[in-house]
Amino acid sequence: MFAPEEHIAKVRSDAGRTIHEILAKEPKYDLYAILGAVEVLVGSKISKKLPTTLSERMVFAFKWMAIEVNNGGFDQYFFNSAGDFWKDVRDGLQIVGDDKGMQSFGEVLSIFPKSSPSTDRFIRQDELSLLEVQNEKRYWEHFENVSRRFWSEPFPKWELVLSYVKNHTSEYDLWGA
Repeated sequence: MFAPEEHIAKVRSDAGRTIHEILAKEPKYDLYAILGAVEVLVGSKISKKLPTTLSERMVFAFKWMAIEVNNGGFDQYFFNSAGDFWKDVRDGLQIVGDDKGMQSFGEVLSIFPKSSPSTDRFIRQDELSLLEVQNEKRYWEHFENVSRRFWSEPFPKWELVLSYVKNHTSEYDLWGA
């Protein structure tokens, strides 16, 4: 989930060490390359247990949610450590103004009691097991349906995420990453 130090060094060298240096790569870099560079540096901060802002974590959380869901669906996302950041996905969708994404993610979360899975991977795995034991058909239908919807209508709207980053650069301290 976290990039190896060699990759982090390459991102710093190619894209920059600060949010302003990374954003200055536009239009040479598209929005995915820019947000990808931010995600790598934020991941470095998280792996070093450095303080992060919601704005930083949401970029990281969005990227890893998309990777996990595209690889194996929302059940895989919640089973793996990327699911530890589900609150950052939810809160990030809200702060960037992705109303449709918020609605879709709310549907994803609705299978959990109070729509609130644990942020601890191992507790969340127990929650998933319990949900499956309680009603296996409902469990698999839910995750199949929300995953298929994501694959046809993914979220977040990446343009909104990049716009947010550009308008809130003070919330991104990537130098120490």
